[in-house]
Amino acid sequence: MKNLAVKNEMKNLQSALTGKSAFDSRSLEEIFERCRLSEDKMKKLIEAFCAAYLYDAKQRALKLRPLQIDIISASLCYDGDGGQRKMAILAPRGCGKSYALSVAVVIYMFFKRFRDLVFVLAPSEDQAALIFGYVYRHFKDNTFLDSLVDNYKFHNKPHIRLKGGTLLRRAPLAPSNQGQAIRGQHPTFCIVDESPLIDDHLFVDNVEPAIVSNRAPFINLGTPKSKSNHMWRYLYDDAYADSFTRMVFTWRDAVEKGGAYSAPYTEEDMLEKMMEWGEDSMYWRTEYECEFVESVSNVFNPEKLKACFYDYDIQTPETLEQGRGKYTQVTVGVDVGKSVNSTVITGWQREKSVGDNAGEDLARLIYIEEISARTGGHDIPYQRRRIMEVSTVLGADKLIIDATGIGGAIEQDLRVACIQASPQIHFIPFVFTGGPKGTKTQAFRDYVSFVQQQRVHLPNPDKLEPIAAKLVNKWLRQHIELEYVMDAADKTERISAPDGKFDDYCDSCVIALHATLTMLPGAGAFASTRIGQTPITVTPAGRPARQSLFTTKQRKVKLNKYNMRGI
Repeated sequence: MKNLAVKNEMKNLQSALTGKSAFDSRSLEEIFERCRLSEDKMKKLIEAFCAAYLYDAKQRALKLRPLQIDIISASLCYDGDGGQRKMAILAPRGCGKSYALSVAVVIYMFFKRFRDLVFVLAPSEDQAALIFGYVYRHFKDNTFLDSLVDNYKFHNKPHIRLKGGTLLRRAPLAPSNQGQAIRGQHPTFCIVDESPLIDDHLFVDNVEPAIVSNRAPFINLGTPKSKSNHMWRYLYDDAYADSFTRMVFTWRDAVEKGGAYSAPYTEEDMLEKMMEWGEDSMYWRTEYECEFVESVSNVFNPEKLKACFYDYDIQTPETLEQGRGKYTQVTVGVDVGKSVNSTVITGWQREKSVGDNAGEDLARLIYIEEISARTGGHDIPYQRRRIMEVSTVLGADKLIIDATGIGGAIEQDLRVACIQASPQIHFIPFVFTGGPKGTKTQAFRDYVSFVQQQRVHLPNPDKLEPIAAKLVNKWLRQHIELEYVMDAADKTERISAPDGKFDDYCDSCVIALHATLTMLPGAGAFASTRIGQTPITVTPAGRPARQSLFTTKQRKVKLNKYNMRGI
């Protein structure tokens, strides 16, 4: 207790912790609130509280491991700005993470005794009862803590109620109850155990709104499962980076004993388990390395994408004219939107690298634009004009579009416009095909390779104006979300965005980079206009006068075998 860094409160705090005198719990709460502003003070408070009140399974004074102390301290402290604490914690099996949060609950209830509501949620009743049972044991094992409790209830909405009114409740969050246990409740402290196992729709509809009104500490805990889950977003989506504290532990952290009596398992135990399961085993990587195994199905590694960020400006629709005459060797790529997704136009400049790989071609993103779908679909004439306007202003050498589906509807008009442009623009309609050896899969594999080699240069969104930064961040998010999907029926691998997401930015870029860095695969289905020394004149009907690109007459069918003539 002598190490507790709370000035002028030593005697009062000792009295409260030992229960030797009736100390004003309101003043005790003020001490707790001051400690919540500093993790160092909070860690000292945790150690003192455990030594004074809590016992382990052998009835010894509780000593926690570094991993557990870090989890408890982060859960109880405010965030860096003194605002609401939101946390996403991944920790390996058997490391004592749920037990640690039971200690956090007891400390919180001890200092916040008046009319607070603590909720423990889990995907099943048994899992929710785990932390609840630990908390009950902590209170029951100590006479003074037990004296603070008004009543324990274990059936029909189980709870632990303190005499001051603070209530601990547990509830399952499963499809069978549709998340109704938390609906309408507004906890002041909320813990979600095994959060990755809870259905995403139930979680978003019921849990996230519940923690808004009281700005409750919101602690999500578990081991990795599906990437299509709120836990993955909390941990790896940049949109949540500023609001969520992210803590990822592995078995290496769990074997650190620190000041505790022992670790849950030893390094030798883990090496033996790794040999049994295999280092690359899905189970090993999920349960003890705490990796989202499905993240290997991501097309792009987020860290590799961010390694391609450089500090330079990019042109957007608002600044397009500033790029006139500024660039050379430009390729414009267009993913043509369908009914609901957007049309995305990107511009790339081919350059020569310097340094160790001097003279190697690289591509720099210089322009990005998104045309959102309107009610009833896209304005096709406007899109044609806009694509050509961007290509002309940037001085594009090549225009490549996704001619699959609706892209084919504007292919001929853009082809003619490119021929008529001065100077002429090389037009390439690119057709995506499926399957593991299809054009799209191969194109993206090449794209990934160039990203890994940092031959793709991207503007750093942190250094851009808000409008440009928003577009680049959306570009990054779509690339991170893009994934390989195995079609069980055809047993083929394809690339697509998750359900409810889009890959317009990705498709626009991959075809543009094919044309920029000559990455077009031999098996790719594509065609291009032939631009010679002599300009091709175009008739008013829209067809070249000197020679035709396509046959317009029906072929005469005849039999070539002599012995079948006259039949």
